[in-house]
Amino acid sequence: MKRRNFLGLSAALGASAALPSSLLAKEKFEMWGMPAIPNVILAVAAIRGELAKSYDVSLKIWRTPDQMRAGVANGTMKLTAAPSNVCANLNAQGLDFKMLNIMTNGLLNVLAKSDKIKTFEDLVGKKLVMPFKNDMPDLIMQAICKKRGIDIAKLNITYVQTPPEAVGLFLQKDFDASLSIEPMSTASILRGKTMGVEVFRAFELPVIWGESFGTKPFIPQAGMIVQSEFYEQNKQNLEILHSDMQNALKWILDNKQSAAEIGSNYLPAPVPALANAFERSNLVVTKASDVAEELSAFFEVLYALNPKFLGGAMPDRKLFL
Repeated sequence: MKRRNFLGLSAALGASAALPSSLLAKEKFEMWGMPAIPNVILAVAAIRGELAKSYDVSLKIWRTPDQMRAGVANGTMKLTAAPSNVCANLNAQGLDFKMLNIMTNGLLNVLAKSDKIKTFEDLVGKKLVMPFKNDMPDLIMQAICKKRGIDIAKLNITYVQTPPEAVGLFLQKDFDASLSIEPMSTASILRGKTMGVEVFRAFELPVIWGESFGTKPFIPQAGMIVQSEFYEQNKQNLEILHSDMQNALKWILDNKQSAAEIGSNYLPAPVPALANAFERSNLVVTKASDVAEELSAFFEVLYALNPKFLGGAMPDRKLFL
């Protein structure tokens, strides 16, 4: 290389090294997860995915559905995990969101302190604690009660704000059962052993749903939703993210301990509980458009229960990306 060219190259490299770090930093790509085990898919994708090679992928967790709704309303959350009915509600309020995918086919179950609680009907007259009044777990319970001809008022329900709070009250107070989500269900069983409280898995809600409505034993319970403008601006990145999430799920199931260690940074559950909960959580990464029929059937049940659960109208299938 000629001396003049060499000096020119050296000067260019020196200039780039002297650039402010803000000019060399990766552009941020922010997404929000929910306080449940599907969030581990996002956590692993953020660390191991192809998108992270080009962007500074940031994952934050909302703690309550009310926080999530406020975030999407004020524009803070443009890409977030959410219960599957939320997207329809947002559109009814004039907020243009689409459903990107489904991340679980149902992770609700009922825990009990007695092995005599084995069926849904066994909950009648029992003291039950559960999180998220008038949100997805509650809607599913209401729908099952209606279909099975059970007056939900005959279930002595105490509502709390978060799954960890439900676990604490279930173990420490005189509740017969708890409606729980993974990984808090597995954490509850493990914590119960240290407290001398025997906890039984009474039944899985997806199985009860299938029995009640004559469908497959799954509930398209939650997935990612995205602001339409953000989607149009980031189509390619979101395709990469979808692939990253699929790869992340495969890696999680093959590396449960390592995945649990990652997940413990985001969820209030110990590593052993997370590692044991993956197989019980019906985790998937499926484009919403690929399960449009199943989502529509699920929404029809919620609409018949109360149209307000979908914002007053059945959503158009254009909602599903």
